[in-house]
Amino acid sequence: MKGMGNGRPNIVFIMLDTARADYFRAYGGRLVLPNIDRLCSRASVYENAISPGTYTAPSHVSLFTGRRVSGIRSLNIDRMRNPDRNTDPFLDKERLIKRGEMTLARKLSYLGYDTAIFSNNPLVTEYTGITEGFSYLSYSDNVFVGHGKVNSKASIKAVMSLIANDTVRNRLIDLSCAVGRAIPRGRFDKVYFGLRQKLNRIYFEEANAQDLDQGASLTNKLVGKYLKRSTGGNRFMFINYMEAHEGYPTDLVSREYVEQDKWLYLGGILDPEGPVEAMKRACDRRLQHLDRQIGGLIDRLRESGVLDNAVLVFSGDHGQGFMEHGQMFHSMFPYREISNVPLIAARFVNGKQVNTRERMREPVSLTALHDCLTDIAYNRMDMVDGSLRRDEYVFSDHTGITEVWDEYLLRKVRSRSRCADAIYRAKVHHNAFATAIHNGDYKLVHYRNNRMRDELYNTREDPGESENLIKGERAMAREMLRADIRMAR
Repeated sequence: MKGMGNGRPNIVFIMLDTARADYFRAYGGRLVLPNIDRLCSRASVYENAISPGTYTAPSHVSLFTGRRVSGIRSLNIDRMRNPDRNTDPFLDKERLIKRGEMTLARKLSYLGYDTAIFSNNPLVTEYTGITEGFSYLSYSDNVFVGHGKVNSKASIKAVMSLIANDTVRNRLIDLSCAVGRAIPRGRFDKVYFGLRQKLNRIYFEEANAQDLDQGASLTNKLVGKYLKRSTGGNRFMFINYMEAHEGYPTDLVSREYVEQDKWLYLGGILDPEGPVEAMKRACDRRLQHLDRQIGGLIDRLRESGVLDNAVLVFSGDHGQGFMEHGQMFHSMFPYREISNVPLIAARFVNGKQVNTRERMREPVSLTALHDCLTDIAYNRMDMVDGSLRRDEYVFSDHTGITEVWDEYLLRKVRSRSRCADAIYRAKVHHNAFATAIHNGDYKLVHYRNNRMRDELYNTREDPGESENLIKGERAMAREMLRADIRMAR
């Protein structure tokens, strides 16, 4: 049979970027997604899977290296104080995984696996180092990282190339501010607000954000092309889909343009209530489209023989906030909507899914998958059997915000613009480093500054994380903090 290789299973990892757990019926979600629901109904479901970071880069780096985010120096930089060391995919200037590092892909390569990664995400490329160790790299047209290796619209490339040059960008800002002094103070705020919204809309349209498909259909074709290659051995395939990410097709659910600049909502400049509901409905439409694409992917894998002997892992790299706990989108504090992600493991034999139906309540970290997937290569099926490594303490680290390209501009104009000042203040607030520490049913959110107070929740009794128990449970909180210090590396 194809894909059987030496008896070890093929490994297929489907990563749904920005997919929070409660999108899915297996986690109490309301949306019907036939292909995903069918997969989950017969799989091992980890009910409390925790993302190691609060956005794509730290979560993927932690998964591929097996290291906790707080111990990875390149990810623990205050980007607002060091905007030249941005992790924005268009502006990134440093590798997050070093060349030659022993990543998950490299380990599996040494074990005889043909390793392939299919990325729809600008951060998941060789430019950032996140693809280190993979032998086969494939990107959709949705990916653009500014170095000319991946296609994108010329207009976007031109703008991003300009923004990426710190000196040029800041000199243009200085020039604009000098010209702007001629604008009366009372009018300057409206000018700034209007220009920001106009630029947001132009980029939104240029980036094809209103499309249901964000690269999934092309990726499936690229997977089909890859599967035609004869490897004669086992395959490790990692597929990142972006359909759940913001930049939602709100024109499908609303007659009016819906602003998706989260800082206008977090700064209290716009009322989020109506727009957030439109974005949620648009996200549902994207997930329904993605479900069909995943169904097509599974068909391709089955036809090629990959599922004759395989383990399929389905997960998200981080969640997404829709103003719960006053947060919008991600790269925010690690409350449930940001840190809880789906994680299921399915076993396939002879093209058919084996019925396991295990459900595990204890917290598990995606970081643990690094060792677990290596174990699967040795035919140890702990993850499929519901016994993925359970650490006593599980961590999710927030290492500050990533959207700092306009930090210089905001500082220059905030004294003249209420809007700019509100955005700057919101960014400073959400830039505080924080860690969520999970221990059984309890979760401590620890802020690494003196401005914000720590919070303790019982996640079983209070899944929405609304009742702070820390006043009555300070001894427990101190023990969890000691664990954080012991395991910081």
